[in-house]
Amino acid sequence: MASYHRVHPVIVDGSPLPAPEQNKDKLPPPPNADYGDRLPITAPAPGAPAPLRAPRRKRHSRCCRCVCCTLLVVIVLVVALGATAGILYAVFRPKIPTFRVERLTATRFDVNTTSMTLRDAFEVQVTAENPNRRIGVYYDGGWVSASFNGTELCRGAFPALYQGHRSTVRPLITLEGETRLDSAVAAQLLQQRQAGFVPLTVIAHVPIRIKFGALKLWKMTGKARCRLVVDNLEAGRRLRIRSNSCSFKLKP
Repeated sequence: MASYHRVHPVIVDGSPLPAPEQNKDKLPPPPNADYGDRLPITAPAPGAPAPLRAPRRKRHSRCCRCVCCTLLVVIVLVVALGATAGILYAVFRPKIPTFRVERLTATRFDVNTTSMTLRDAFEVQVTAENPNRRIGVYYDGGWVSASFNGTELCRGAFPALYQGHRSTVRPLITLEGETRLDSAVAAQLLQQRQAGFVPLTVIAHVPIRIKFGALKLWKMTGKARCRLVVDNLEAGRRLRIRSNSCSFKLKP
């Protein structure tokens, strides 16, 4: 009967032999391994870009909510302002004031034929009527000018005043100026004066605030334009107004 010899490990200096290294990364997975719904997690290769992270949905949803809330607030404000304007219009029935030139007097009109310089001054009485029953008008200053064929001759200040309900105001405005005329305008002015038909344009720009009861609205600009034809431009004489056509508009 054959004899078997057993081989025993030899310990040198009292230290056990090292265990054989096992490369776990290189071992293939078991053929019957079941991962279920999960994929195996593998470490990224050295030098490969980091995987992209999914966008944060919470921040995106917050931005959407903020935009929706802002739009809702804007829509509510627009609807509220429109409703308020409609109610005010239905209650007060606003009408635009009327504006016209009542009287025009030349206090100075000197033409220097050598230097073609005109020095003139006028007194203009304007009439503004407020036809509204429940609306007042504040006139916050402004200016008035008179021109001939597009050339401004003089200018003055419109007084600040308040016009109550269904009332009429007649401010007297002084216009003064010094203008250098070209030869064509000087010839036209002389010809019109001799014929007794001098066309003048009076323009007024006046800041206006409308008062609804105790409520004062924002400032608007009242623009008046009057096309006049007078008989003469002699100083110290009240001018006869042959024709008078005025318009008045309110602009924000």
